[in-house]
Amino acid sequence: MEKTKIKNMLLIILGIIVIIFGIEFFVLYSKLNTKTIYEGVKINNYDVGNMNEEQALKFLQDKLEKQIEEKNMTLRYENKTYKIMLKDLEFNYDYKKGVEEGHNIGRSGSVLKRIRDIYDTKKHGAEIELQWTYNPQKIKKTVEGIAQAIDMEGKDADISFNGKNFSITEETTGRKVNTEKLIKDIENNMNDLKEITIDVEQSVPTKTKALLSRINGVIGEFSTSFKGSSRDRIENITISAKSINNKVIMPKESVSFNNITGPRDKKFGYKEANVIVSGEFTPGVGGGVCQMSTTLYNALVRADINIMERHHHSIPATYVNYGHDAAVSYGYLDLKFQNEFDFPIYIYTRVSGSRVYVYIYGDRNVKDYDIDLVSDPVEKVQAQEETVVDTSLKPGTKQLVQKGRNGYKVKTYKVVSKNGEVTKKELITSDFYTPKNYIYKVNPQKEDASNTFTEEESLDSSHIEEEIPEDQ
Repeated sequence: MEKTKIKNMLLIILGIIVIIFGIEFFVLYSKLNTKTIYEGVKINNYDVGNMNEEQALKFLQDKLEKQIEEKNMTLRYENKTYKIMLKDLEFNYDYKKGVEEGHNIGRSGSVLKRIRDIYDTKKHGAEIELQWTYNPQKIKKTVEGIAQAIDMEGKDADISFNGKNFSITEETTGRKVNTEKLIKDIENNMNDLKEITIDVEQSVPTKTKALLSRINGVIGEFSTSFKGSSRDRIENITISAKSINNKVIMPKESVSFNNITGPRDKKFGYKEANVIVSGEFTPGVGGGVCQMSTTLYNALVRADINIMERHHHSIPATYVNYGHDAAVSYGYLDLKFQNEFDFPIYIYTRVSGSRVYVYIYGDRNVKDYDIDLVSDPVEKVQAQEETVVDTSLKPGTKQLVQKGRNGYKVKTYKVVSKNGEVTKKELITSDFYTPKNYIYKVNPQKEDASNTFTEEESLDSSHIEEEIPEDQ
């Protein structure tokens, strides 16, 4: 009897265990095969447990689409603010991918792994952040609009001269939005939506009123006479003088005379006048420009401006001392100089009467000394005489066919003085103006013993006065 009771009890207990395990098995089976997202899964902090994918998708869209309509970020530059709505950037979430990721939790691996993942998720939770998308072109267009509103071109201070007084305008500092950085800042701020400070780069003008205001007086000047020149030559001098007039040369800036005055071409107004070609005077467009470059050169030296390139003529000029000229030829010979002062200089030219004037203005407080040019010594190189026998001439005849000229060797010194006392003397150039020989045709044959050279013989070098015409 007792054994039967114990047996029945065991059967009852076993049945209960079987039922419990059956129930647990059924529950586990149901869990493993459910179509819904497991408990504990949150997407963007919204609980989507026990929802199927379609329900979760609609639920999230309903919640987040309204937020997107209202979400914005603020951009600030000084006292200006710009509000950007996320919807205007075509911002949106990848709902489908996020829901699929949530649904896949507890659905990979072995049965035991799945069971463990399901219970861990229920107990500890699982957070999923939706990935978002936007239209990069919309951001770019938005940034371009902001830049257009903020950007401003910088403007140099300007200086003008009426022949007596200077007038100087204020400079304007430029600014430019760093658009590449702003685009990245916006892209990285889609989730946090913090206020963005717009990065703006400042561009300070080179020419400021403070710097131009240091121009307070003449630091070097020179003039030359073109009296007796042709009308066309004077016109060329005038055109080139206007080209360099009112030029501001900043500290450390280098200048080319040829670049400023441009090609000597009729379309720029230049006329035909004598120019030097291979030591000979011949008509050419731009004759007279060398007088302008020479006048400028002398003013620059007296202003103590560094001369980087200078050439002497093949024939000495008549309007300056030997060694003081500066020949130019577009594309070949140039006058180049550099302002090595820490202040700008201003070039002012004028043509008046029969003279052309060049004034170099700068800071007289710094350049408070005087400079002059002295050529010493000047060595004369006598022209030689060449003869060519020509029996077609009348016997005893000597005929001049090329007029010669003497050459010169000259050293030029820059003499610095202050308060009337010489403080420095330095050699700056050594020039050689090559001589040109006299050439005669002669027929040395004589008609009789008493016959001498005809009157043409008297045209030898000792009786011909040297003449140097106007040059370029």
